[in-house]
Amino acid sequence: MGTTALYAIEYLAGLFFFGLTYWLFNDILLYFRVISLTGDVYTLANYIWYGAVVVYLVLGIWYFIIKIKTWRYFYQ
Repeated sequence: MGTTALYAIEYLAGLFFFGLTYWLFNDILLYFRVISLTGDVYTLANYIWYGAVVVYLVLGIWYFIIKIKTWRYFYQ
């Protein structure tokens, strides 16, 4: 149980985690570009990398809205 402020902080902490992960591990994709002669491994790594961020943003916003709705109905 929590307030909407805690849910917002939880979502922002997740965004911070993804941002930190992006900052730390983004250079690995450049090594995939060098290793992959045809570009398939690099392209797949890019799809997975950016797909994970998009999935987190979409599911995170959905989770945040659901948590706010349940908080509002339980505590009024």
